[in-house]
Amino acid sequence: MKKTVSTIVSVLILVLTIHSRAFAQSTVQRCNTYEVMEAAFAADPAARANYEKSQKILQDQLDETLRGNDQARSAAPIYTIPVVFHVLYTYTTGVISDQTCINALKLVNDDYARNSQDTASIFTPFKNGYIDSEIRFVLAKKDPQGNCINGIVRHYDAKTSWSQADAVNSSYYTYTWDPTKYLNIYIVSEILQSPPQPGNTVIGYTYKPGTWGTGNSHDAIVYDKDFLSVNFPDPDARSLSHEVGHWLNLAHTFGNTNNPGVSCGSLSGGDGISDTPDTKGNFSTCPASSTNTNFVCTSPNPSNPNDYFQNVQNIMDYASCPRNFTSGQTAAMRTSIAAAVNNRQNLWQNSTLIATNVAGTGNCAPVSQFLTPTNTYTVCMGSSLTFKDFSYNGAITSYTWQADDGIISAPNGSLTTITFTVAGVSNVTLTVSNAYGTNSKVRAITVIDASMAINGLYMESFEAPGVPIDWSVTDVSNDGQTWAQTPASSYDGFYSFVVEGASNPPNSVDILEMPYMNLQSNQGKNFLFAYAYRMKASSTSNSDQLRIEGSLDCGSTWNNVFTLTGFVMNAGSGGVSSDPFYPTYPEWKLFSVSGLSAYQPYKNSASAKFRFNYLSSPLGYGNNMYIDNVYFFDPTGVNELTNHLRFSVYPNPSNGQANVGFTLHEPSAVQVTVTDVLGKEVTRVASGTLEAGDHEITLNKNNELQKGIYFVNLEHNGAKMSAKLVID
Repeated sequence: MKKTVSTIVSVLILVLTIHSRAFAQSTVQRCNTYEVMEAAFAADPAARANYEKSQKILQDQLDETLRGNDQARSAAPIYTIPVVFHVLYTYTTGVISDQTCINALKLVNDDYARNSQDTASIFTPFKNGYIDSEIRFVLAKKDPQGNCINGIVRHYDAKTSWSQADAVNSSYYTYTWDPTKYLNIYIVSEILQSPPQPGNTVIGYTYKPGTWGTGNSHDAIVYDKDFLSVNFPDPDARSLSHEVGHWLNLAHTFGNTNNPGVSCGSLSGGDGISDTPDTKGNFSTCPASSTNTNFVCTSPNPSNPNDYFQNVQNIMDYASCPRNFTSGQTAAMRTSIAAAVNNRQNLWQNSTLIATNVAGTGNCAPVSQFLTPTNTYTVCMGSSLTFKDFSYNGAITSYTWQADDGIISAPNGSLTTITFTVAGVSNVTLTVSNAYGTNSKVRAITVIDASMAINGLYMESFEAPGVPIDWSVTDVSNDGQTWAQTPASSYDGFYSFVVEGASNPPNSVDILEMPYMNLQSNQGKNFLFAYAYRMKASSTSNSDQLRIEGSLDCGSTWNNVFTLTGFVMNAGSGGVSSDPFYPTYPEWKLFSVSGLSAYQPYKNSASAKFRFNYLSSPLGYGNNMYIDNVYFFDPTGVNELTNHLRFSVYPNPSNGQANVGFTLHEPSAVQVTVTDVLGKEVTRVASGTLEAGDHEITLNKNNELQKGIYFVNLEHNGAKMSAKLVID
């Protein structure tokens, strides 16, 4: 039912305060378009005004068309829209066939051409108003660079699970092709409501014209793959047609909201269409259109007061029996595709159709792609990796695998295993072919000689500049914010490593990886580290995670040893606050991995590898996370004894001599040694029984210690303590 634009927008604001949890009767929300539009408006205050302006332009043009004053109306062109499916996948998620996409687009075309199998069952008052829209959706056969494609492009991306919170994050829309030339449809493994609720999922969403500026990457449809694979007559098979309707500027029949059954459509902003009856909308039901008395919004039929003719079967409703559009909706969609708003009129121009080659066959050479199950390409020398083909862009008729240094099993199949026998880098190549061409993909495999693992006791406290030797930092999310050395705070010495969580986007992943450790030679086989953390706000959505992960196969696979949540880490450390976190010494906590059950398999490994994997919360932009003093020995009790003896090393750092100071309360057997970071003794400066009193021993008198990090070890009556010494 038609309403003015100002009414649409003002009521939209009110109605959207009713959250989508109105769908308590189901875990599936059919559409999230108005939720994500509101998120876009909240992110950019100017966006709402631009949207309102665009909607008024479209409404005025629609009114002109319906009055019959549009000179172009008599031409009635058939609008052809180039389409590209962007399928996001990993080794185990998001994998669907080309045919699934092709079938889904056919169902859309059937709905828009009034060619569906169930048109005969449309309720009589609305049957004749359902007409061929003369809008056709055709897979593009060329990409923006002019390469041959079949219209279904696959992107390996760990972000296959989306949520409403991701809807305005531009990093999720990196694959969008020029939206003035293509209708971009993202196919993802799931779309979660925000905040995420167990089992709740959204089928799809998009943005009505004018929400974003022309050419913006958000101008796309996002759709859950599980609902793409359903077949007619499943009502969910119509959901893609529903989202395309929004993309063509249709509102829900029950108004500008995602919540049917709440209020009559006219109270929810209306849909701007004169021949869609006022309705509350229906969810996963299909009441009789002629006696829909449970959702009374329209005036009674004068000839029968019990008749309330609502278009329950409208594709823009949520009912379980979608069948039709109205002629008014068709006029509105054609108006939006002919208008300059978001430059939609460029989509069907002849120059665009030639550039995207919609008339082509789509018979193209394949694009080679292959993955390992964990998407890691590191392996121990003498071990194997399994590779699986994920090539696309056409049927594959032949596969050929090659490796610089490796023994290949099943070299001509789509799944192969390669054993790597030489340390270094081995390039693995998959070449795929069909009748239209050949393509190759090369991956560099790092083959590790793990016999070079660190032996004996080990400690890293991040005092040397930059990333420590044989450590590595990986910004998995590629958002420019990750682990780095900082002088802001430390558990010991002057530096630690930090992730500045206040700058970390939602769900970002940052890894700080250690060297290989030979725990067979490690006395006690202990593993401890110090951390400090502040939680931004006390809620599940603000809970960051620090995962301690381990690998026994040189990083080919990683297992979770333990997860520290934000709720656990903030207690006794930085607490809960949005204030920037620069921890004082009491806010540092020492955590022992040694006793955890998941750590036990690593104790007998000669090449164990560990890493700190920091995952920011679903809301992101939290607070700071610090790591310091990674021990592979047990420092328990050292601090108490150190304080008792007033054991100290000074100046520290030193560019020359340094002093060891301590106080004995009675004559004692004392030994003072200096070791390097690998535990090798460099010098012994005292050994024997000393009298009670203050003692000072000078180190490095002749500059015999090279620049670096050392440990000064004091053994007192059999008890040991240690202090770090930095020589500049």
